[in-house]
Amino acid sequence: MVYIEKDLPVEKLGELAYREAHARKPIYQMHKWWARRSGSVFRMFTLASFIGDEESEDELWRRFYQGSDLKGKVILDPFMGGGTTLVEGLRLGCKVIGVDINPVAWFVTKKEIEAVDLAKLDAAFHRLQSSVGRIIRKYYRTMCPKGHDAEIIYALWVKQVQCAECGESVSLFSGYRISNEKTISTVYCPNCSHVFTIGRQQKLARCPSCQSTFDPDKGVAGRGQYKCPNCGAEETYLDAIKRTRRPLDATLFAIECYCVKCGRLYKSADEADTRMFESARVEFENRKNELLFPRQAIPTDGRSDPRPVNYGYEYFWQLFNERQLLCLSVLLEEMLKIEDENIREFLLLAFSDCLDTNNVFCKYEANYQKISLLFGLNAYHPIERFGENNVWGTKFGRGSFTKCFNKVRRGKVYSSNTYERIHKNGKSTRKVIGEYIGAIVADDFEDLQRVGKNALIKAGDSREMSFIPSESVDAVLTDPPYFDNVMYSEMADFFYVWLRLGLKEHYRYFVPELSGHPNEIVQNDKAGKDIDFFAANLAQVFSECHRVLKSEGHLLFTFHHSKPWAWESMAQVLLDAGFYVSSAPIVRSEGKSGFHSNSGNVKYDACLVCRKRTERAQVCDWEVLKAEISGQSVKWLERIIKSGMAVNKVDVLVIVMGKLLEAYMPDWPLIVCGGGMINIHEAIMDVMPLVEELAGTAHEMAQMGKEYPERPIQLNLLLRERRARYGSAK
Repeated sequence: MVYIEKDLPVEKLGELAYREAHARKPIYQMHKWWARRSGSVFRMFTLASFIGDEESEDELWRRFYQGSDLKGKVILDPFMGGGTTLVEGLRLGCKVIGVDINPVAWFVTKKEIEAVDLAKLDAAFHRLQSSVGRIIRKYYRTMCPKGHDAEIIYALWVKQVQCAECGESVSLFSGYRISNEKTISTVYCPNCSHVFTIGRQQKLARCPSCQSTFDPDKGVAGRGQYKCPNCGAEETYLDAIKRTRRPLDATLFAIECYCVKCGRLYKSADEADTRMFESARVEFENRKNELLFPRQAIPTDGRSDPRPVNYGYEYFWQLFNERQLLCLSVLLEEMLKIEDENIREFLLLAFSDCLDTNNVFCKYEANYQKISLLFGLNAYHPIERFGENNVWGTKFGRGSFTKCFNKVRRGKVYSSNTYERIHKNGKSTRKVIGEYIGAIVADDFEDLQRVGKNALIKAGDSREMSFIPSESVDAVLTDPPYFDNVMYSEMADFFYVWLRLGLKEHYRYFVPELSGHPNEIVQNDKAGKDIDFFAANLAQVFSECHRVLKSEGHLLFTFHHSKPWAWESMAQVLLDAGFYVSSAPIVRSEGKSGFHSNSGNVKYDACLVCRKRTERAQVCDWEVLKAEISGQSVKWLERIIKSGMAVNKVDVLVIVMGKLLEAYMPDWPLIVCGGGMINIHEAIMDVMPLVEELAGTAHEMAQMGKEYPERPIQLNLLLRERRARYGSAK
């Protein structure tokens, strides 16, 4: 037995995961990938997978903060995604194998783990800065309100629609506040377009230019529809788009700029600003046929999320305005002239990452004075008001190419001087460990065995991993797709179509027009991929993991879902692949919801540690197992809440389902109940009342924490009653 099958120090680990979700290590900020797992959690998983259960928790944490050479161990991640398993495995001295069906994931992970000469990287960036950087920056010049030369940080745009009834042009403002600072708000006058400041709490604004009075929080649009201020007609955006059969137009209405003399400030968009954009638009149109930007249509067949197609966007290039397309194109073209392949690819990674904040789906966040990322949510989300970033960048602002280059650089600096955070008494400090992340990528498994080679990564289908010999892997650590939670290829296409322009001549993975693959394992009914498809294909991947695992090895993955049917399906997948769950500790998920959040989001994962099934199952009484599930569920609920973290009903479901799989699966199918066998569906249904009961317990505990100064006493009494009701846990 290894340590993780005995226990996991989830109280302390949960706080690390929570903190890291809000401030990820630099290497995991180099490029967007969805549903990234906490590096600290996967570091602990890796250590606890190779430390015996006889070791103490103190020894486990000592190795966590001082390092532990796991030389000779081979770990596999068949769904490597953003590369967390590989990064943490390399830090600890493992040889790592990563596979992902999406080429964007492959490229991002490749650059995370590969070494780079920072001096050469810096030199290449500065050459770009002095050449194409100057060209781009000229398109983002403006004058500050006092007449000084300034740089645009963000150009603020609002979508427009022509009223179906009266034909008037309607700007789709949901409100007129541009920014909210501590005591003041900057607002836009809908009557004369003047930009001025008012008190943050002020309910009415009086424009000093035209003297009109308006409510800065009440616009003419919102919740997907608008009301014409001229005739009062109402219409949804989607109906307006159906009339025009194209995306809604947009107009430039304000600028946030940086002036060396005046600092950072807002202004109305004037005629010079409009002419500046128009000059870029004309140049784009004149050079459109020769510029380097993606021409692919946004795929519609089998699309899970109808956006952005139902908003009129037919091609990927339409997700950018003309100035963005011109600047991104000339930047990419200059970048691809760099001869050093490794340097060129690192700059291409920064370029790809900056696409997330240089498109027409980026909302300007009034409360934070910066734009949001397109993929701040796991979907395309068209908005009424968007912020156009300065593509090259200024001293201020978020997500420019310069800022994204600096993120990549910080990630590589971290690779040479890694650290973990220590949180104690409300304070956080860095504990420098100094492990090195620098992969020497092997060509195949045989090459991986050579001295100096430590990584093997593939962009391919994990259902067939014949390049890995049978019983050659010590552990499989992964984070599989969660049914219909994330449609990876639909979102990754946004980056892929641009990356392809620079990589298709070098890597076969980037030859296809799009990143999607017919064997991508997701649940998407519109693509003909139902639950049965998902389960059958995931079982094939896990069967391959079963084949390549050594007899004493284990498969470990995190899982959460808010629906019982998903847990039933996952249990059957594991059984079909020849595994059982030997342990299921509960750990903090990657979400950013606070410790005391009572939202409906799932904040915890069951860490499912799986062993190869043998024929040594024995007959077990379901009632005995159910008592064990109940006791263990109470125990884990108590551990989580006493560590200061709130728990909601869906979190309780994760706890109970994890404990059910841990108790039920080792002796499946020999689980008897009332003279017959009880299957996994029946078992899940039989413990659902426990979920309801413990969800009520969690709510009572949360209320006690708010209402009673003697909270520990009240909690102990409540937990004692629950333990007595459900039996003691082992």
